Parts: sequence; C-alpha cells; structure tokens
Amino acid sequence: MNKRAEALEQALNKNGDSLVLKSEKTIQQVDIFNKDYMKTFNINGNEAKIDLSLIPEGRFIVQARLGKKRIVMYLKIHETLENNATKTELATLDETDISSVEIEEAKLSETIASVEESSKKPVSYWVVYESVGGSGSYKTMSLERKDDVAKMISKNKLEINTKIGKNNKLVVYEVYNISKFMRKQLRNPNYFSSSKSKFFN
Repeated sequence: MNKRAEALEQALNKNGDSLVLKSEKTIQQVDIFNKDYMKTFNINGNEAKIDLSLIPEGRFIVQARLGKKRIVMYLKIHETLENNATKTELATLDETDISSVEIEEAKLSETIASVEESSKKPVSYWVVYESVGGSGSYKTMSLERKDDVAKMISKNKLEINTKIGKNNKLVVYEVYNISKFMRKQLRNPNYFSSSKSKFFN
C-alpha cells in the first residue's frame, strides 16, 4: 500500500460491480473519468459504495477528494469471454499493485491532459441529477451523450409526476470543449454552476 494513500481504504466487492471506499476523513466527492466519460458522486461521508454496473467498458481514472487531498486510482472494466461477464480491476495508475496514489496538482494536470478530447468529437452534455425521496437524497453529475440525455429527460418527466419523485431535479449543460471543461470541473466541483464560460452553456 502506498503510504500517502493510507488515508483511504479502497476495494472492489466480491462481484466486482461496486467500488467500496472507507476513510477516517470525510470523503467529499468521487470522480470517475476518461477521455470520453465522466461521472461525479457526492459522498460527504466516511464510507461509500459506488455502483460500477452502469459504467461503460474501458479504462478510467478514479479521483477521491478528502479535504485538500486527492487520492487517485486506476480502474479497468472489460468483458470476459466466459458468459460475457464483466470483469473489473482496480490498481494504481502504473498498474504496479492493487493500491492507489495521492498525486500533486501538477501531476493531476498531466493526467487530465493525457486524456484530452479531440475538438472534432461531438458535443457532450454535463448532467446534474438530484433525487429527493423519503429514504434520503443523493446527487450525481456525469458527462453524457445526446441519446442518453434524452432518455434521462424522459425518465425525469415521469418521476416528477409521482409523489416520491416530484422534487427530483435534472439540469443539463451543453459542453463545447470537453477536455477543458473536465480540467476545470475536476479542480472545482462547483465549476459547472459558473454563470459564464466559453466551454459550456
């Protein structure tokens, strides 16, 4: 275990479809991203169990925020040949062991830069979803494609017509420059709420 990352316990559950995190310090937020995808989970607690079943196949960087610290992990999700089952692996960025590393701001910038999006790629959308129900509330933020956004909007319209989901909220932002938006959003969790930006609307 990397000494600098001992503040955060991290592991996959038995089925490999959930990421389990524990810390004595408050886990504020967890970001999962690569050059084509980004999803943010607001935790604000000492433990988290993040469902990975809806994360697409591929290689991802997982960033956990603990106060001023950022613990970064490497996640790989791929299908195995047997029964088309999904296999998930968790390791450091250089895949040397099953652990994680805390990296400095400059190093994080290099990591994000390495997954820059081509300007020729289609526009994506930053989606902020808040669920307020009787059993509690939660908030997720993710970078989504147009087709997926349409499905989320349809689902939200159905939810707000029910007693349980009437207070649910879905806000969609159009992203013009994915790589630059992701850099700023990863550094500042509230960047998406800026009143002005040339990278999104």
